[in-house]
Amino acid sequence: MFIVLEGISIVFISKSSYFRHSTTLAKIDAVKGNIKQVTGVWKDYFGLQSKNRELLEFNLSLLSENIYLQQQIEYNSNQYDSSSPIVRNFKCIPASVVENTPNRNDNKLILNAGKENGIEKDMGVISVNGVIGIVDRVSNNFCTVTSLLNTSRSVSGKFTKTGIYGPIVWDRKDIRHVEIIDIPQHIAIDKGDTVVTSGHSLTFPEGILIGTVESYQLDKGVSYKVRIKLSNDFQSIHNVYIISAMRKPELDSLKREIKFR
Repeated sequence: MFIVLEGISIVFISKSSYFRHSTTLAKIDAVKGNIKQVTGVWKDYFGLQSKNRELLEFNLSLLSENIYLQQQIEYNSNQYDSSSPIVRNFKCIPASVVENTPNRNDNKLILNAGKENGIEKDMGVISVNGVIGIVDRVSNNFCTVTSLLNTSRSVSGKFTKTGIYGPIVWDRKDIRHVEIIDIPQHIAIDKGDTVVTSGHSLTFPEGILIGTVESYQLDKGVSYKVRIKLSNDFQSIHNVYIISAMRKPELDSLKREIKFR
């Protein structure tokens, strides 16, 4: 009887040990699975960051090349001496939006680039879709930008079809639209016409997209007021580029000398 009971006990112990062993292995496998899952998420996260940086650099090169080509077109169309070198007068500095206020009366953005990145007041800000605004204030690592959705500053825009230009203003009514005003009555305007920066200052190179004509009407019977649908969605801006004009210090110095306003 003792031998029989001993045998039964051994069987139960072995089964119990096997069960505990199996349970322990299952728990270990579960922990391993969770670790792999978390590791995979972090790998994907850092992989996306790397890909995002690569995309920003690619967009930067495309924007710089586009600005350069616009300068070449303007250079050739004005029949300058073809033997003279064409200088790349602008460079783009990448930045990201830290804060955005698209629903206020006068809207601004904060970017994560400042003096340490070479940012200065009055530099233009664009995205891959077109004009964003103008740098207003600068600290060591950040800057504020007065966007197109603001009544305190104006950007000069022109129609690509006619070359006629006028000030871009915002009426505080709709974040998807701005207006270009003071367009003479005799100028032909069509719905869908493209409006770009005029290039009449070194804040923006000529030819950066602002938007397209949606409608127009006579303003007080004197000139046209043209409604422009913006190329940028100001509620979803994240990656931007700040434009540094190489020759702006020289121009500013000349303006101060002749007291040009």
